[in-house]
Amino acid sequence: MLKNEVKLRELPPLKDRLEMAEILQKEVYGYLPSVQYEMKVSEPVILERRFAKGKVHHSRVQMEISANGKIHSFAVDRLLHVDGAKRPLIIYPNFHPMGASQYFPIEELAEYDADYLVFCYKDVSSDDGDMQNGLGALLLPEGQSTPHTCGKIGIWAWAAQRVLDYGLTLPGTDAANIGVAGHSRLGKTALFCAMTDERFKYAYSNASGCAGAALARGNSGNDVDPKTKGRGETYYDIYTRFPFWFCPAFEKYTVANVGTDFDQHYLLATIAPRFLLVGSCSMDGWADPISEQLACVAASEKWEADGITGACFNEIIAPDKAYLEGRIGYFKLDSQHFMSRHGWRRFIEFIELHKTETI
Repeated sequence: MLKNEVKLRELPPLKDRLEMAEILQKEVYGYLPSVQYEMKVSEPVILERRFAKGKVHHSRVQMEISANGKIHSFAVDRLLHVDGAKRPLIIYPNFHPMGASQYFPIEELAEYDADYLVFCYKDVSSDDGDMQNGLGALLLPEGQSTPHTCGKIGIWAWAAQRVLDYGLTLPGTDAANIGVAGHSRLGKTALFCAMTDERFKYAYSNASGCAGAALARGNSGNDVDPKTKGRGETYYDIYTRFPFWFCPAFEKYTVANVGTDFDQHYLLATIAPRFLLVGSCSMDGWADPISEQLACVAASEKWEADGITGACFNEIIAPDKAYLEGRIGYFKLDSQHFMSRHGWRRFIEFIELHKTETI
């Protein structure tokens, strides 16, 4: 029983949503930039009119942000229905431009009853320690000047929220059904984005692992991949390689590999009472699918305290199984670390199942 395993991990008890969000911003991800900015969006350029038998167009706009005397622009790809009907809108920070990405199966997604706004995360700011690259120069003109200044996850999440600002101006957007999705480091970004912006009704994190959807206490890994040595990635592992994703204060937790008064179930619980989907890959020991599933069960108490079904499972699930009925959905694919069309299909199913429910 997963609830028994959760007790064995001796997790810090859940707190008020805003209190948990405050702890995570102060100690892990940093605070989102607070800057005066202006945003302009170009007229769309149509790239393809033939998706879904001509019902969906792929187009692109340039989003220009001005702040602190500097300007940066990045491309936003649009996969939009053209009939004018209101549909769920998904914001997706991606690893690649939309037309070149194995993580975004355009033609298949066009067949679903949703619209998408997609941007390449490196077009926003590079995936390295250069805090002056791209939007970094506008949002963090003095770099990470305090221990609690956000890193690149914060910059990418801020950009996703500005893309949503634009998405809400589109006539086909159903503002009551907005989602954000991400894979791996961008799965962490999607969770942080939803934590700090309640306009997102749905958050989908795929294989986000350490400092994402996986518990840090007692991480279990996966013996399929010998590189994991039977455990998942730790705070030490991730901060040593990617310190620039986080705020500098996070470094102090790399000694014990756990937070003194938090764990990753806090991140998931900050999304309550909204809708959360966590996807795992069975052969992805480094992201630790067992600890991802346990985090869902631990966070579920936040929904249950309000009389809402959170996670509707209490046993380790087999690969290629999904539980989508609760407000915390979970599925596991029999695969390696990958954002596949199968995971996208689960997210669309999750939205379809819950889109008439109100918060």
